[in-house]
Amino acid sequence: MSAELWKKVKHFVGMPLEEAEYEEEMTTAPQLPQLEPLPEEPVSARFSRRQRQERVSGSNLNNIIGLNSALTQSEMLIVEPKSFEEALEVVESLRVRKAVIVNLSSLEPEAAQRLIDFVAGATHALDGHQQRVGDGIFLFSPSNVVINSLGAESWLNKDAKDLFYRIG
Repeated sequence: MSAELWKKVKHFVGMPLEEAEYEEEMTTAPQLPQLEPLPEEPVSARFSRRQRQERVSGSNLNNIIGLNSALTQSEMLIVEPKSFEEALEVVESLRVRKAVIVNLSSLEPEAAQRLIDFVAGATHALDGHQQRVGDGIFLFSPSNVVINSLGAESWLNKDAKDLFYRIG
């Protein structure tokens, strides 16, 4: 009786009355032939990375010149600012990788100090270098230009408080 009740429930739900039971046939993958490992080449027969690249390119790699070294040309700008507003010109020159010599002889001491503080801060932010060349004359360079001085020993012997620039 329960089997008949089960058939009626299946019919009501919409399931097929008779389901054929199928056995899933287990299929086995075709056997692949066993491959033998390749014989190991002697170390002397192997090519180095450079030899492989030369074989592929067909030319020697010694004639390649780096793009940066071929195209870069150092440029230096000399500025004698008349007002603090010209500090932006100095910073913009540093940003485009030009070294700048700033002569502050035309500025009042307060404006000169303010300009030097601003440009020194910008130079530091751009990972550049700075050096006092003379009274009121400063050299600022971008990170790709290193400043070497013959009198560098005198800078190394100063206290940290004496390394800040003072105008006047």
